[in-house]
Amino acid sequence: MARLIEDHIRLVFVLLLALFTAGFLLFFTWYQDIVFKYAQGRLREDALVIAESLWRYEPPPFAYLILSARSNSYTTVQVIDDSQKEYAAVKGPAPSFTERIMARAGLLPVVELEEPVRYQNRTIGSIEVDWQNRAAFIYFYVIICQVLLFAGLWFFLNLYIAKKTLEERVKERTADLRASRARLQSILDSMPSVLIGVDPAGNITLWNNRAEQVSGFLTEQALDRPLEKVYPRLAPRMDQVREAIATRRERVSKKQARMQDNLVCYEDITVFPLVANGVEGAVIRVDDITDQVRMEEMVIQSEKMLSVGGLAAGMAHEINNPLAGIMQTANVMKLRLENIDMAANKRAASDIGISTEQVRAFMEKRGIFNMLEAINESGARVAVIVDNMLSFARKSDAIVSSHNPGELMDSILELAATDYDLKKQYDFKTIKIVREYEENLPMIPCEGAKVQQVILNILKNGAQAMVEAGRNRPCFILRISTEAEAGMLRMEIQDNGPGMTREVRNRIFEPFFTTKPPGVGTGLGLSVSYFIITENHKGTLGVSSAPGKGANFIIRLPLASHSLERREAEEDENDAAST
Repeated sequence: MARLIEDHIRLVFVLLLALFTAGFLLFFTWYQDIVFKYAQGRLREDALVIAESLWRYEPPPFAYLILSARSNSYTTVQVIDDSQKEYAAVKGPAPSFTERIMARAGLLPVVELEEPVRYQNRTIGSIEVDWQNRAAFIYFYVIICQVLLFAGLWFFLNLYIAKKTLEERVKERTADLRASRARLQSILDSMPSVLIGVDPAGNITLWNNRAEQVSGFLTEQALDRPLEKVYPRLAPRMDQVREAIATRRERVSKKQARMQDNLVCYEDITVFPLVANGVEGAVIRVDDITDQVRMEEMVIQSEKMLSVGGLAAGMAHEINNPLAGIMQTANVMKLRLENIDMAANKRAASDIGISTEQVRAFMEKRGIFNMLEAINESGARVAVIVDNMLSFARKSDAIVSSHNPGELMDSILELAATDYDLKKQYDFKTIKIVREYEENLPMIPCEGAKVQQVILNILKNGAQAMVEAGRNRPCFILRISTEAEAGMLRMEIQDNGPGMTREVRNRIFEPFFTTKPPGVGTGLGLSVSYFIITENHKGTLGVSSAPGKGANFIIRLPLASHSLERREAEEDENDAAST
C-alpha cells in the first residue's frame, strides 16, 4: 500500500486538489445564495421599520439607518417617497485599509438592492442601498481552512508513506540481518571446533552446533546462562577471557589433557577478544586434537624405530661374530670333556702324569659341565636377542598366505596356555578369556607365525602385569572385527591389569625400553612386535591405557593382499629413489 501511494503521490495530490476545489465551488454557490437571501431579508426588515415614519413624513430615523448601514455592510442608504423625492440618505462607515485593498481587487463587490416600502398594503416609496458583499472573508477563511486541512492531509499522507517505507526497510534490513546471521551461524555450526561466545560476566552469547554435541545443551538452553553452569570445564578460563579483553590479545593453551571415558584426550583452547562499539566479550575455541597427538606419537615412534633399525643391525652383526666363537668354543670344550676317553685326551693326561678318570672326577666335582651348559644356554638366549634385532632391522622374506584371524588367535591361546612361570608363580590357564569375534570374519593375508608372535608377546606381558598387580580375577577380552571403509581387520587384546602412565605408554614400543627389573626383560618384545605389524604387514599397532584401567592393544591389518603388495612396492620405490 505504501509503495502504491508513493508511486502515485502526484496523482493522489491532484485528486485531492480537485476534490477540495469542487467542494469549494459547491460551497461558494450555496453560500452566495444564502448571503443574497439574507441581505434581501434584512433590507425588507428595514423597509418595515421606516414605513410608518415615511407615511407620516416625520423626520427620518437617521440613527436607525446609520446603525443598519453599519451592521448590514451598506455603503449608502437612500429612502425615496412615492413621488420619487428623496426622503432620507445616509452613508455607511468608512472602509478600512484592508477593505479598500480587497475592494479594488474585486473581492468585496458592491451590489445595488432595492425594496418597496409599504404601509397598510400601499406602496408609499422604496429603500435603495449599495450593499457590500463581504462573503469573501468567509471564503477566505474557508480557503485557509481547506489549505490547512489539505496541508495536514498532505503531511499525514507523507508521514504515512514515510512510516510504511521505514517499516518496509526495517523489515528488509531485519530479513537481511537474519539471513546474514543465519549464514554466519551455518558457518559456525559447520566448523569442527567448539565455539562459545561470552561476555565479561561469563554469560554465554554464542553457541555453535559442536558445542551442543559436546555439552548436550541446545543453543536456546545455553544462551544468556553462566559458562560454568553449561560448560563447567571452561569455567577456569574466565581469567584468560578477562585478560584477553583487557590486553586485546588472544590467549592460547596448547595440548590440554582431560579424561573422557577413562581415556586421556587432548584439546587446544584459544580465547579471542571481541571489542567493538563499546561491547566487550570473547570467543572461546576448543579444538579436539586427540587424534593429532596420537598420530604425532605414532610418527615419533616410527621415527625412533627407523633410527634404531640401522643401529640394531650393526650391533647384531658385531655381536654375532664373538658370540659364534664363544658358543663354538663352549661346544668343543663340552665335547672334549664329555668324551674323556678320546685318544687325544688320554695322551694329554699321560703327558702331565694324571688319568682321564681323575680329570672327569675333577670336572664333576667343580661343576664344570653345568657351567658349560649355562654358557650354551646364555649363548642361545643372546642368539635369540640378536635374531630379534635383525628382525627389527630387516624385512622378512617369508611368504604371505591367507589365514583365518580367529584361528590364529585361538591357536596362539592354546600355546600360551602351556606357559607357567616358576619365578612369578602364574599359570596362564587360570586367566579368564572372553572372546568377542565378529561373525563371518574374512581371511587376511599375513605371515601367520609372525602375527602369532606379536599376539603371544602381548598376552605374556599382560599376564605378567595382571599377576604382579595382584588381580584376583585376571581377564583377557579378545575382540576381532572388520573396518570395511578402511579395509582393515581390527584385533584387540584388553586386560584388566594395572594399566600404564602416559610416559610409559609413549615409550612402550621403543627398543630396549622395559619396566621390568634388570636381567628380567630385554625391552625388545613389543618393539619387534611393532616392527612386524607396521613394517612387514603395513598395519598399525597401538595401545590405549590409563593407570588402574588396564591396557588395550589394538592391531590393525590390511584385509586385501593387493593392498599389502602395493604398499610394499611403494616402499621399494621409495628406497630405490632414496638410494
